[in-house]
Amino acid sequence: MDTIAIIGAGPAGIMAALTAKTKDNRVILIDKNKVIGQKLSITGSGRCNITNLDNKEDFFAQIPENSKFFYSAFAKFSNYDFIDYLENIGIPLKYEGQKAYPKNESAQKTVNTFIKLLEEKNIEIKLNEELIDFEIDNKSNIVTSITTTKTKEHIDKLIITTGGLSYCKNNTFSLLAKKGIQITQLYPSLVSIETIYDYSNLSGISIKNVSVSANIDGKRYLTSGDMLFTQKGLSGPAIMDMSSYIVKFQDLKTDTSSNHKNLTYKGKNLYISIDFMPYISKNQLEDIIFDSSKKALKTKLSAYLPERMLKFLLEKYENTDINNMKKEEKEKLLNILKNYKIAIKNFSNIKSAIVTKGGVSLNQISPSTMQFKNIQNLYFAGECLDIDALTGGCNLQIAFSTGYLAGSNAKL
Repeated sequence: MDTIAIIGAGPAGIMAALTAKTKDNRVILIDKNKVIGQKLSITGSGRCNITNLDNKEDFFAQIPENSKFFYSAFAKFSNYDFIDYLENIGIPLKYEGQKAYPKNESAQKTVNTFIKLLEEKNIEIKLNEELIDFEIDNKSNIVTSITTTKTKEHIDKLIITTGGLSYCKNNTFSLLAKKGIQITQLYPSLVSIETIYDYSNLSGISIKNVSVSANIDGKRYLTSGDMLFTQKGLSGPAIMDMSSYIVKFQDLKTDTSSNHKNLTYKGKNLYISIDFMPYISKNQLEDIIFDSSKKALKTKLSAYLPERMLKFLLEKYENTDINNMKKEEKEKLLNILKNYKIAIKNFSNIKSAIVTKGGVSLNQISPSTMQFKNIQNLYFAGECLDIDALTGGCNLQIAFSTGYLAGSNAKL
């Protein structure tokens, strides 16, 4: 009877275990935490945005880098396959736009359903147990055993699904590096942004449907959605998605979590630009602002932005006769609302990131099996891989799909 060990009981590990288990093998699911699915239980602010309804083209557009690697896993277990799977195991879904949530809006109840299924399949669950080492037979080039903080197990297959550095420290990366497995640079992704200028007086202001852009090395990055001013800078989906694109552009490669140094790229400050009113063209905005009425500027724009925000942005124009402004001054005023530049001080700490950018280098992994190319019985899945996506359920789908593919091939 083959023994399959899975290290990490997050989304990828759970799915790998459920997929790998047959009546003829033994599956062990090991996690260093006290509970299964610790990070999954708090996702989506506890509501669990578990996947989305995007078609294939739109889904892959949400993966900033390495999207081609995910083709095979998505083909084998797509978001719609996953939706059917969830319905069949007793997790009916509800939808908000393209986002999919359990109908009960409970991430913990979703985890509980998975735990029940793991138990019903007689999968051995070992918690409070951390992987310390695994032995590789150099002649056969296979993993022969694992050593944890509690025991040593002889195994036939090993699937590593230990996640990234988000929310908890993942020591597996250092172990993997010692084994000669390449780990790419690790960054915090889907995080809030700390700004050089102090916007704390705007803290708590939320603005819907903004457009955020960044121009770096001749390429333009663009995200959209809601944003929020915080005590230290900016947050919200549009900002966090932008972090996924630009967090890698920094000179402080070895100090990505520092809160004490201004981030630079090629020796210069990194900027983003915000269009606070992307649903209104620049010409339309010009007509609104510079119409013939004698209304105050803030009054003209009160239907579009919060009063406190307008007061901050337009303070210098409070006593200005805007209808007699020169063309250059009009352009500056329009740009405050349509192209507001903000210098980045830093990104939030990687421990608080929703996901980790970077991980096990994908050129070492077979995309059709999730098998490590140099060790025939070693597989990887989930956030520990160097692939991540924007907000909206895509990262969980990547974890479940790669976990499904790894489990399917490990049981063969």
